[in-house]
Amino acid sequence: MSHVQWPLVVLAFVIGLGLTAALMVGRVTPQEPAHEKGPSGAKSGPATAKKATAAEPPTTKISLAQESPTTEIPAAEEPPPTQTPAVEEPPTTQIPEWSYPSYGPGSARAGADGGGPQGWLVKGRTDTRLYYTPDDPTYDPIVAQVWFQDEEAARRAFFTPWRASTKKS
Repeated sequence: MSHVQWPLVVLAFVIGLGLTAALMVGRVTPQEPAHEKGPSGAKSGPATAKKATAAEPPTTKISLAQESPTTEIPAAEEPPPTQTPAVEEPPTTQIPEWSYPSYGPGSARAGADGGGPQGWLVKGRTDTRLYYTPDDPTYDPIVAQVWFQDEEAARRAFFTPWRASTKKS
């Protein structure tokens, strides 16, 4: 089955080409053009000589309605432009703090300046999931994103202590 029988392929192509040509070329019967009805209402010319068996579909002539005259409507004059009064900016409002803790009980989101609730000393970074205590040497330069009440609250929120992240295993 791995070889192609080329004589059969050629024969099938020739037969297909011949059938296509035979079906596309059909007999053409010349038809005479139909003439319009004459003034007497009967058809005139060779179209009346058609066989009686060929039935023509009924046609209805619909006369075209005369177009009604158009009325020109004058364009309205544009009103003079009015000046809109300057809109004063509404006073800015403070966005309220979240009413629920962001990482469970004992946690609070940091303010815009990184500050947290009074007395909460554990800083957390949400990008690294590390928390920092005042004993850590990097505590002061770190800007908090979340504050925790104590280390236990930070561990419950699945944060890792900074000192544990620096240990090499």
